[in-house]
Amino acid sequence: MKAKLTLVALAVLSANATAANFAVPQHIETDYACQRCAAPEHNNTAGVMTEQSTHLDSQYGANADIQNKHYSVDANNAGADNGHLKAAAYYGDFALELAYVDRWNLDDNDIGAERKQLSAAAKYQTQLVSAFVKASSEDKQGQRISSTMKAGGVKTTNYLEAIDHTTQVMNAGVQLHGDFWNLGVAAFNSDFTDNAGIDADNSAQQASVKGALNVGSTRLSLSAASGKMIQDDAIEQDNSLVPISNFDGEVETLDYNARISSRFVGIKLSGFYRYSDRDNVSGSYEFFDGNQPPVINTPIDTSKTQYGVDASYRLGSAKFSAGFEQNDRTRSDSDREETQESELFARVDYRLGALNSHVKLTNGARTGSDYRIGEDIFEKYYLADRDRLSTELGLGYSHNNYGANLKVILASDDYANSSALQESDEVLVNFDGFYRFSEQLVLSAYAGTQTIDSLELHNTSISDEFSYFGFGLEQYQINDDISVGSSYTFSFSGSDTSVDSTEMGDYYQYQHLAEVHMDYRINARFSTRLAYTYERHYDTNYANQPIESINSIADLNQNYTDHKIGVFFTIKL
Repeated sequence: MKAKLTLVALAVLSANATAANFAVPQHIETDYACQRCAAPEHNNTAGVMTEQSTHLDSQYGANADIQNKHYSVDANNAGADNGHLKAAAYYGDFALELAYVDRWNLDDNDIGAERKQLSAAAKYQTQLVSAFVKASSEDKQGQRISSTMKAGGVKTTNYLEAIDHTTQVMNAGVQLHGDFWNLGVAAFNSDFTDNAGIDADNSAQQASVKGALNVGSTRLSLSAASGKMIQDDAIEQDNSLVPISNFDGEVETLDYNARISSRFVGIKLSGFYRYSDRDNVSGSYEFFDGNQPPVINTPIDTSKTQYGVDASYRLGSAKFSAGFEQNDRTRSDSDREETQESELFARVDYRLGALNSHVKLTNGARTGSDYRIGEDIFEKYYLADRDRLSTELGLGYSHNNYGANLKVILASDDYANSSALQESDEVLVNFDGFYRFSEQLVLSAYAGTQTIDSLELHNTSISDEFSYFGFGLEQYQINDDISVGSSYTFSFSGSDTSVDSTEMGDYYQYQHLAEVHMDYRINARFSTRLAYTYERHYDTNYANQPIESINSIADLNQNYTDHKIGVFFTIKL
């Protein structure tokens, strides 16, 4: 089964999450650079806002954009549910920064959590060396839905569970750089604590080194990192099935990265190599269940190796490119311990005036080691042998007053006979465009559809359809002191599934969003804004269907009509 992302799902995915990040810094030159205000002129402003919403609580916040040679202040709805306040001071080669960030999110059940993060950083930069140290502490509080199985395993009960997490992070690094080279080291430490005593406390550490060398048109970059993730916390147990009081959990990490690029007689060549290893050195213990044989937990190790090359050449208005990529994975104690995936692509881009287009062909294949499962068990489709062929077509046109883009993707997957999923065909079409009636009136629109037809074992056919569209109209009128603006946006997304031509029901959601606002400039320094926003949101959700074995905690959709009035006041300093 392939995942389908609706507009709602994309919005959820954009929410920030706190977790240990073991990625090697990709841009050490900018990661360690001291961020200073370089603009010679800047309009410093400060303001306040208040909003009254029928769907959400009232909010008050402060806004500021102040920059100076020796200090800067950046505030965006500071004090509101989603806002931040950042301040920095500069003393010669040193910079000090303080920041406070507040993030608050609701899920589809109107159950939410709030993150409050306070951080402090110090930076130092000269022509030869740059260094930084940063510490942050984040508190996350709220509620989430959890479930438990009643005695006998007959009925599941959903309930609200408290969220009370604290995450403390420390980063430090130093870099040396010359005219053609740079070399840097960094260290990272993270500590996670669950103040509610529900989730296990854990910590993570990592040390990394990265360097780069430029010789003529050739650039080489290398990096390496080593770390560990540790969970050594007391185990809450309601019975004697768990033979230990503390779990000695530890995963050791190792990462290598290398990339090289160069130009030769008009051809750009590049290659890369990435290796990632996760060695699980956690303890193994026997678990007993009555008269049954003991079960031993097995730590699982994983490793991943990726490498590839690509080349491109520009000839007049056309650009030709091609490449190859290999992705090998190893998983211990798995249904299939090794998989090797290869992909070969070729692409042509062509531009003629305001018209641009491209064609991309991709051919991929997956093979691997023997399966460690019985003959009566089907192979999992994401591990099974597979051949993939896809074609991507793109066409775009851009003009001062109008423009449009069209993208079409055709993909076909053919799986081995031992997989429950036999084949899958996908068609995706996406369109977006705009038209400018005047300097004050702009119309924008987008639409798309995705169809996935799959054939499973015993000739069972499944058809998934996903479609979305939306448009927006924005108008803005300006005179010397008063500007009146209005905007309207409508969006829709939906999906439909059928099995052997039998409709299984559909899901859809839509949203109307309209705003009217008026800006009034009192004088050269003072201005104010009054805004009214109307929002209508509706979605269907299969979770609302009654299921005998589950006690639903509440209606899981998020249907509402919201009216919001906001007042903003700005001072130019």
